[in-house]
Amino acid sequence: MTSARLRWGVLGLLVVMIVGSLGYLGARIASDGTGSGLHRVSSAFATDDPLQSERDAVASQARQFALRLNTYGPDLLDAQGQMPKYRELVDAVISAKFRTDFEKNGVPLAEASVSQTGLKRTSQVYATGVAALDDDSATALVTGSFTNAYPKKKGSSDYVSSTPEPFRFEVKLVRTGGEWLVDSFAPVSQQPTSGTTDGVSR
Repeated sequence: MTSARLRWGVLGLLVVMIVGSLGYLGARIASDGTGSGLHRVSSAFATDDPLQSERDAVASQARQFALRLNTYGPDLLDAQGQMPKYRELVDAVISAKFRTDFEKNGVPLAEASVSQTGLKRTSQVYATGVAALDDDSATALVTGSFTNAYPKKKGSSDYVSSTPEPFRFEVKLVRTGGEWLVDSFAPVSQQPTSGTTDGVSR
């Protein structure tokens, strides 16, 4: 009996302490006319990881790069046999340094493949992970596949798809003007070099 009364007594004391703490907290919030008291309370219980948003941004940009790089076809060709929309989409996620090499080497290869053979390429990304991250640079790994399709005969709208070809890229990104942009990429079996365009068209 004494043990039971002791347990109930301790429980009652804990309830009183909790109620008192909540009352004090409420008074502090109510007495702070600026609202900063509420901010301090919410901050104390916040679980946001400031680095997670950066990792998400890096992974998203690397994913977009891989998808845009390996998605093109005859529907993007203009009268001059070029793919301005393809350039625009990829240019939007790469750095100025990379853009120079991409437009000089990567784009002409893709445009030639489409205009000469009718190539239609689609791609998928299965996974993206951030391997390294600091204030102004990051490295991401992107795994996916692209599928080439060719017309059954020249000018035909019927296409035959080849077997999907897997890829795994190591993508280097830099922060420019507050935005993460791809600065280089390469298959993981190779060391990435600035502006590498291997894998744009095969």
